[in-house]
Amino acid sequence: MFRIKELREKEGLTQENLAMAVGISRIYLCKLENGQKLNPSIPLLKKIAKVLNTTVKSLILED
Repeated sequence: MFRIKELREKEGLTQENLAMAVGISRIYLCKLENGQKLNPSIPLLKKIAKVLNTTVKSLILED
């Protein structure tokens, strides 16, 4: 699972803003935030982390 939604909201971004910034669809981002797509690429996670001013490690929820 990922903390993308939490961190995105903290940065004041909409799903549309973040999706456009990293080059994915809003639907794909929604699936990532809801745990439906669990295998995003490392380069994509790096892009998301950069836009959210965080690290890839902090995007991941530890069980």
